[in-house]
Amino acid sequence: MTSNTLRIVIISTLFAISLSPAHARIKCWTNSDGIRECGNTVPPEYSQQNTKQVNKLGVTIKETGRAKTQEELDAEDRKIAEERERQLAIQKQKESDQLLLNTFASADDIILAREGKLTSLHAEISLREAHIKKLQSNLDKIVASAADMERKGQRPTEQVLNDIRNVKAQIAENKRYILAKQQEQEIVKKRYDEDLVRYNRLRSEADYLANSK
Repeated sequence: MTSNTLRIVIISTLFAISLSPAHARIKCWTNSDGIRECGNTVPPEYSQQNTKQVNKLGVTIKETGRAKTQEELDAEDRKIAEERERQLAIQKQKESDQLLLNTFASADDIILAREGKLTSLHAEISLREAHIKKLQSNLDKIVASAADMERKGQRPTEQVLNDIRNVKAQIAENKRYILAKQQEQEIVKKRYDEDLVRYNRLRSEADYLANSK
């Protein structure tokens, strides 16, 4: 082999090596001493770092960010979950607003519905109060009869004592029912009042948009 031929082979080999993937894809990282190093592969202990891939001319052709910590991943998950909850709340409010607008033709309709419900509850309470009065009157008679027996030196019968207990239990039950209905009245009033405020706001916004066109 002549010297010229040998020279051509050597140059061709070097050129081929310079174009090989190993040379075209050099990766750089920072070692534990803070020194920038480069090579064909990133050592395992630095694989989680931010790394750069450069070509044979030293130009960065790809950059890989460092792997995120578990705390960072958890924070991202929480942020995604919070955003999902926020979007669901917005969608739920839109559906509720549309239902409100579809249910009532005017603010007066809301007021009428509120008063109708409160009137119905008041009627139920009045009936129970009247029933309590009757039960109390009956109880007073039974207690008076038992007291009369005791004044005569007689012990009230078991039937009389059971009647007293039963009537007292009925009175207590009716009082609990009345209390529940009174609490329901407050809930109904609050809900309809909130609906009324929301309805007026939605109508005002709709009127503003209509007039601004």
